[in-house]
Amino acid sequence: MKKSLISLFAAAVAGVVLMSGCTSVESTQKFNAVNVCNTSSERPVCQTHVVMTGYYFLGLPTLVGSAAGDGKASIFQNTLTTENVMSLLTREVKAKGATRLLNVQVQSSSQSMLLPFFSERSIQASGTGVRPAGLPAGASVNSYGMP
Repeated sequence: MKKSLISLFAAAVAGVVLMSGCTSVESTQKFNAVNVCNTSSERPVCQTHVVMTGYYFLGLPTLVGSAAGDGKASIFQNTLTTENVMSLLTREVKAKGATRLLNVQVQSSSQSMLLPFFSERSIQASGTGVRPAGLPAGASVNSYGMP
């Protein structure tokens, strides 16, 4: 009985992890009239935060966040890279209408979960998307070089 309960619990946890995805992209466009830009010639468009998490068994990827977007995951592929997290960040701020990204911060962490066999790794990135103050919402500027 005890063994079947443990198996049921493990299956439930695995199901939740698989269905929840390992990539999270969140943005806000509310700044409450606070200027977060370095100059008055730019206005803030969005503050975006990206988290990509991966679960590893003996150092091999089992379930890892995907660069495909929010809520996505990949199995047995090591897609947990700073390049993929930054790609998601820049894609999101461009979709919100930003032409430049300020105050970018990237942080990575790793922790063992069950003895040394299982580990969880995570990379987070955040930044403020801005655009020139006089630029209409649909227009774009290529001089900043944001990919």
